[in-house]
Amino acid sequence: MYDVIVVGAGPAGLTAGMYCARGGMKTLILGNVYTSQQSMGGIYENYPGFPDGIQGIELSERMLSQAQKYGAEYRQEMVEKIVHLDDTFRIKTESWEYVCRALILATGASHRKLGVPGEEKYVTRGLSYCVYCDGALFRDKTTAVVGYGNGAARALLYLSNICSRVHLLCPKERLVAEAVYLGRLKGISNITQTFGVEVTRITGDEFVNGIEFVVGGTPRSLKVDGIFVEMGVSPNTKLAKDLGLELTEGGFVKVNRLTQETSMPGVFAAGDLTGGRMQVATAVGSGASAAISAMQYLR
Repeated sequence: MYDVIVVGAGPAGLTAGMYCARGGMKTLILGNVYTSQQSMGGIYENYPGFPDGIQGIELSERMLSQAQKYGAEYRQEMVEKIVHLDDTFRIKTESWEYVCRALILATGASHRKLGVPGEEKYVTRGLSYCVYCDGALFRDKTTAVVGYGNGAARALLYLSNICSRVHLLCPKERLVAEAVYLGRLKGISNITQTFGVEVTRITGDEFVNGIEFVVGGTPRSLKVDGIFVEMGVSPNTKLAKDLGLELTEGGFVKVNRLTQETSMPGVFAAGDLTGGRMQVATAVGSGASAAISAMQYLR
């Protein structure tokens, strides 16, 4: 029996686990710290306290270490099912079952897919959703980035130092990224940008060799060795839906923004799962708030 179980090992979950453990609660964190959006996000230059930036994986490891320092347990197990029984919650993973009195959901979000022919076929065979994981595989080759936000801008900057040519295929009429990224992109000679793009197909043989799209009603195509999709994220709400938690119109878990309480007593949610500003700093804040509320609930 645990006082609190945190499902998710991103910045929100790790912060919540640290706060609960430091508050004297028997706390368990379930998830994979290395597959969180934070860990796969490359270098973070806007997280307070790191003026020279910090790699997402290092930040995750530091957060986990801090939570464990105060007594939080961590198991790299994925939760398959949660059952609400009276005033407790039974959490089933692929290898064990755990019980707690308060539950914090911080399952985050996953990369949004294009939903076009060829996408599923070429995942890990030239198509990737993590430029920092797979970008080095395309050194001196031609790649395409499909996206429109900060993730796409960071991917372009990273790949421009590795690849011979990088194509931005942007669904919007402009790249919607922070000014610092837009400034850095100016003048980089091996980047070409196309806007108003609708991707229609990923092509290839054994591996990716091209991408087809439409611009202004005109079909076009590019020969590329790799494709990186940066189309934002969608919340991982399966466990929340199975519990019967209320969702917002946008499909996120609905919470009280002050307390991070959900529609079910004893269940709190934090981070990208709840929508809003999807930043590490805001995830940390919501994780801390969820933990404080969970401790108040238990007491």
